[in-house]
Amino acid sequence: MPAEGDPGLFESIYSMRALRRFRPDPIPEEVLFQLFDAAIRAPSGQNAQDWRFIVITDPAVKEKLQGWAEVGWRRYQPDFAEHPEKIDDLPRTQRLTLRSVEHLVAHLHEAPAVIAVLGLKGRHSTPGGSTFPAVQNLMLSARGLGLGCSVFNLPMRGGDELLELLDIPENNQLYCLLPIGYPTDRHGPVRRKPVKAVVYRERFGKTWPFAEEQPDEGWQDRWLG
Repeated sequence: MPAEGDPGLFESIYSMRALRRFRPDPIPEEVLFQLFDAAIRAPSGQNAQDWRFIVITDPAVKEKLQGWAEVGWRRYQPDFAEHPEKIDDLPRTQRLTLRSVEHLVAHLHEAPAVIAVLGLKGRHSTPGGSTFPAVQNLMLSARGLGLGCSVFNLPMRGGDELLELLDIPENNQLYCLLPIGYPTDRHGPVRRKPVKAVVYRERFGKTWPFAEEQPDEGWQDRWLG
């Protein structure tokens, strides 16, 4: 049974949104520890467990990350960076997503923490394949603990200067950054393509009859009130 206040695994999966607006409240040490204690329970190729994490709370470092995020935003969405009012003309889902990214770009320095996720270079034949399961564990744990986060790699435009700032050894690769905190937005149902549109039976393109019979919204009603 989940602990009191824990939404449980399936509710967490079905309601975990990428949340990018945070309250200024700091994250207690015991909550941070729980996140990483859950993250490292993920599978790891050859049981290497070469994942490493850096918890960034230093205001000066977060200011630098924000500056690089602004550079990344201008390169990622140059038209919207130059003319942000154009975002309002987009369909709702795209508009809300870009507005939340735009907000995080401008307020990254206010995020209570940013987590840098690392792994050894050349340790695995599929880079990141033994690191991102831990990232997913961490994100689901954040949902269970009332936190919000998302993968946010725009600050990685900092390149070598970023690696030097964080004292990352040359034999480690920076895979992603996770701004995290108590969100001002809410978790809730997420819209996804139906299972029948993305899962085939036996070979690519062959319909899965059982999935064809299920509702397009899937089984969210089983887990979300």
